Amino acid sequence: MRQDGQEGPLWKQIETALLQQITDGRFNGNGRLPSEFDLASEFGVNRHTARQAIAALVQRGVLFKRKGGGSYVVPGMLDYSIGARTRFSTSVAAQGRAPAHTILALDERPANRKVAAALNIVEGEPVILIATVGEADEIPISVAETYLSAKRFPGFGEKYGESFSMTKALAYYGVTDYKRDVTRCTARMPSPDDIKNLRQSEASPVLFVESVDIDMDAQPIVYHETRFAGERVQFVIRRDDL
Repeated sequence: MRQDGQEGPLWKQIETALLQQITDGRFNGNGRLPSEFDLASEFGVNRHTARQAIAALVQRGVLFKRKGGGSYVVPGMLDYSIGARTRFSTSVAAQGRAPAHTILALDERPANRKVAAALNIVEGEPVILIATVGEADEIPISVAETYLSAKRFPGFGEKYGESFSMTKALAYYGVTDYKRDVTRCTARMPSPDDIKNLRQSEASPVLFVESVDIDMDAQPIVYHETRFAGERVQFVIRRDDL
């Protein structure tokens, strides 16, 4: 690769060049970049140097490595609706993206003070924990821990695993409709697990959301603690939801 007046290591120059190509729309369409081999050939460097440039853009949240290989441009911000009936799959699908979940953990444990207060149960009472990574077009956008009373919803984890749908699983227990009671959102830096599961930079904040869903009798049924990738998601609150 020729210097052309540029300074810094070759991988940094390639990073800058690729970023300009992304800005210019070269990879519009499916958003996939050429392979490391092809990029190395294009810029006249070895594959390790090309890999460094791609890794730097992944770290900056510009590129994303898909499962199965390949580097892709991260799509624009996803609008995530916050309202009376906030649903992950509905919000993602409404943006023309494919929703999916990966289960990280599914078990039963005693409720700590915070979870017990949110669900209006006794501290230490058993609750079901479902920890998931939420994805849009295979790109992770959220990590969530969801809690429900094990007494009211015995075996809920297994039911959820059949469809990855809270709505369908709750319907099995006779909860045919439910609403969001409260949503609290703050910004914080990601934990090491968040960085790993969201595949994002340690320098990028996450949006930490605590929320409680209630049934139509106004009884709390679900408590969520969710971290959203701050560079991939923006919350939308519409007048009709206020």
